[in-house]
Formats: sequence, structure tokens, C-alpha cells
Amino acid sequence: MKTRTGIASRDRGFSLLELMITVAIIAIISAVAIPLYTGYMATSRDAVLVNNIRTIEVFQEDQRLRTGAYLTNAANAAAIEAAIDWVPEGDEPGTTYSIAPGAGGTYQVTATAPDGTVVCLRLPDGVRC
Repeated sequence: MKTRTGIASRDRGFSLLELMITVAIIAIISAVAIPLYTGYMATSRDAVLVNNIRTIEVFQEDQRLRTGAYLTNAANAAAIEAAIDWVPEGDEPGTTYSIAPGAGGTYQVTATAPDGTVVCLRLPDGVRC
């Protein structure tokens, strides 16, 4: 039976099988994409923390050139932020930075995000703790 548009009435719309196949394809794509996206987000958070630790490193090197020593206690992380009027970029509110002395003229900076992500670098070597 033909309608005014020239299309048979039974050819309109999608069948249940076609819709189920579409939903299955979307589910498969989601099953692959969501874990990848989560991994990218974790890598991004780590990169932001490392970048901010590198900013502290620049201040520390300036401090060593001016005074002959690094600031190496946990209370000095806040002092660094205040001294250079530095606001960490990209951080979630509540992220903390601490500085601890290391062996052989090194120090380590630890960044702790509110979600539990911890990044620690031993500087000036730049290796992970």
C-alpha cells in the first residue's frame, strides 16, 4: 500500500532489532571510552601537581642562590606561596604542598590533592620519591 509520499507504511521508522543493535554499539563504545577517559583525567591531575612542584623548585633555587640553602621544612611551603604571591594553578581547593629535607643537599616536595592523589618529587634531581 502506497501513501501520499510514495513510501509504504510498513517502511516507516526503525525495527526493534535495529534499535537494539544501536544500543549495543553505544554500550560497547562506552565500555571502552569511560576507562580511557578516567585514565586521562588521573594523568592530567598528576601533571598539574608536578607542574606546581616545578614552580616551587624555581623558588627554591632562587632561595639557594640568595641565602645558600633551601627552605626545608613543611611550614615553609606556605611561606613560599606567600613570599612569591603564588597561587597554584589548576589545583582543587584543599591541595597541600609540603617540603622535607633530603640527603646530600636535596629536598622533597609532596603535593597531596583532596581526592587522595599524592605526587612527590625529590629535587633538584627531579625524580619521584
